[in-house]
Amino acid sequence: MCWRLKRAAVALVLPFVCMGGSASATEERLTLRAVILKALESNNDIQIEELGRLIEEEKIKVASQPLDPRFEASYNYESIRTPQNAQNFVATGGGTGVGGAPLLTQPNVFMQRNHIGKMTLVDKTASGTTFELGTTMRVLSNSLNRRLPPSIWSPEYETFTGLTVTQPLMRGYGKDANLAEIRIAKANAKIADYEWQARTSAVVAEVMKRYYDVIFTRENILVQREGIALAEKLLEDTRKRSREGVAANNDVVVAEAGVYQRKEEVLAAEMQYIERQNALQLLFKRSDDVYMQGTRIVPVDKLTETMPAADRNALMGVALRNRYEVKQAEQFINARDAQSQLAHSQSRPRLDLVASGGLHGLQGNLAESYSRAFQAQGPEWTAGFQYSLPLNRDHMKATERLANHQQEQAVVQAEKTRLRVLLEVDTVLNRVRIDQQRLAATRKSREAARQSADAELKRLQQGVSTSFQVLQLQRDYSQARSRELATLADFNKSLADLDLTTATVLEKQKISLMSAPPREPAPAVMVREKPAVAEVESSRMVTPPVKQTLGSRIGKWFRRSDKVSP
Repeated sequence: MCWRLKRAAVALVLPFVCMGGSASATEERLTLRAVILKALESNNDIQIEELGRLIEEEKIKVASQPLDPRFEASYNYESIRTPQNAQNFVATGGGTGVGGAPLLTQPNVFMQRNHIGKMTLVDKTASGTTFELGTTMRVLSNSLNRRLPPSIWSPEYETFTGLTVTQPLMRGYGKDANLAEIRIAKANAKIADYEWQARTSAVVAEVMKRYYDVIFTRENILVQREGIALAEKLLEDTRKRSREGVAANNDVVVAEAGVYQRKEEVLAAEMQYIERQNALQLLFKRSDDVYMQGTRIVPVDKLTETMPAADRNALMGVALRNRYEVKQAEQFINARDAQSQLAHSQSRPRLDLVASGGLHGLQGNLAESYSRAFQAQGPEWTAGFQYSLPLNRDHMKATERLANHQQEQAVVQAEKTRLRVLLEVDTVLNRVRIDQQRLAATRKSREAARQSADAELKRLQQGVSTSFQVLQLQRDYSQARSRELATLADFNKSLADLDLTTATVLEKQKISLMSAPPREPAPAVMVREKPAVAEVESSRMVTPPVKQTLGSRIGKWFRRSDKVSP
């Protein structure tokens, strides 16, 4: 029809509209993958979850500390002056004079100047067995060995080297008890890792949906501006017919009102476009970027109309295998199981088998003392049991029951999670199908509205209709086109939700979670042996250098993988 304008002509005025009427704003053409890359690099939520995952990884090392071998050492110097009673005096070589007369009129003071050093290696196995291999060195100088003779050496070097083995038989016995804290820490680390992956998936899906919203609002501005062009063309024709006397003056007023009404609708569409722009940029922009320079994202990708193959049962199976919440629930059960086993062990009495053996040595110097000890100068061995039973065990049994109840609760929670996942998949799958049906309906509605507007315009040209009726039908046509665009955007967002609920959004966007490649030394917060980061397989975007934050380093890993051919 004569009033129908080409989109290319309307697009000439769009750049100013897309900047919200601001000359300071610039445009940046970006694909969906490029926006996803920016979000993965800068999104605060992903960085928070990444730090949480690193914290849990460090907790594994903390939990394994009791099983790590350790070295213990001590040194003491003793200065002891002990007044002796008669029994101690005689025992240390004292006696009486001729006829039983005492040799001393005051208590004898026994003096000691000793150096005592000890070194021990302690190790504990997963079964709870503790090994202590140690040596004790004593350098003794006292009132007796200073008298040569009868003493042989002054000072005396006394050594003992031995091994002590302690094996719990009840409390603390077995791997279930001794590895429980490590199992819990590992389960928590996996839970944090799944939370990071889930957050990454959620951010990617949210970027996709907000990107689709920007596409819709940008296209909707074109539709509304075409409505202005139609209303202005109608006003021009109405004025011409009024001058020719074939149209009433009221028709001109109605046509003018229609133009202003269309301009109001364009302004509303522009505001909606700015809101959607800012909602998208919220996922990857920094405050300094927004403060220094306003930027409008120009989407390069288009909305899809293709309905992927969707088998309900197959999608539900994929969701149960891949959903991070299901995996987290399983790890939570593992953690509760370990906690229950630890509580059961702690509720039992303590019964330990203790055995030790060693060698004593005594000489005038340290080397000879050790030499004589290893020549079995003074062998020693002991074996026995240690038993401990709290008289009030109510709190211990209560702790065990608490752990068992929490384990049962985790199992029920996992079942609830699986049910929720299945229902989410069912809901989103039906939404996708309904959106597809809505899209077909809005297309038919748009075509019918176009035909009605064309027919009414012909009736106006024939003098059997009014400008008001034509404006109404043209507005209905513009609204039908907007609804079609909105439905198409909803269809694409529902597809993104379907990928999110089946935990395939990263796979569909070719983003893999894998170990990071070797990199330069980083701050302590990033130091770890095998971190898991997200890698994007391909992207042609080159991001300017930014501050070396955690997110920027993750982004470097993304971009590094972009250089590798799929």
